[in-house]
Amino acid sequence: MLTHAAKAIEDESGRPVLAVPADVAEPADCEMLIATTVDKLGVVDILVNNAALFAVLPMIDADAAEAARFFAVNAIGPLNVARALARWAIDHNRGGAIVNVSSIAAGRPAPGLGLYSATKAALDSLTRTMAVEWAGHGLRVNAVAPGHVATEGVLADLKTGRLDEKAVLARIPAGRIADGDDIADAVLFLCSDRARHILGHVLTVDGGESF
Repeated sequence: MLTHAAKAIEDESGRPVLAVPADVAEPADCEMLIATTVDKLGVVDILVNNAALFAVLPMIDADAAEAARFFAVNAIGPLNVARALARWAIDHNRGGAIVNVSSIAAGRPAPGLGLYSATKAALDSLTRTMAVEWAGHGLRVNAVAPGHVATEGVLADLKTGRLDEKAVLARIPAGRIADGDDIADAVLFLCSDRARHILGHVLTVDGGESF
């Protein structure tokens, strides 16, 4: 799957893509990810933490192992990778931009999403602290918080009726579910020099869904 995704990006962008398998819940993997990237590409300027674990799981059914895995991937994982990049950047006197992918679920409790929401709320808090601690080293840390996005999973849920499309759209003033470009453009903005004075911000990209 990773190789297929890398090939698809290469074909669309015309740029070479380096695929490095890693588990963000494992600190050693995160150090390896940054080290390998630097070794192959020479430098790392931007990090987008987009790895996440999502499942609908009622709180009463969530055991300790499941809770630990949610936090390990969704909150500690981004911290692991960001810390690995920050260490390298600070040691080499380089700046850069980090964008963590959060969710509007961080501030919207919903049945079955307790663990997911809690991990994204933790990620929002970590984003702000990373920004405060690393700004003096030239690292800008922010986050984006999407609402519903037309991913394969969401589209499948709409098709099967697990998600009620009419009800979902009724909660979005913009009248549509976000596509990937809506989120990517927000990430690109936060990574760009146009966002040079934005630190520790969680940018909501949801068409008004969280109002």
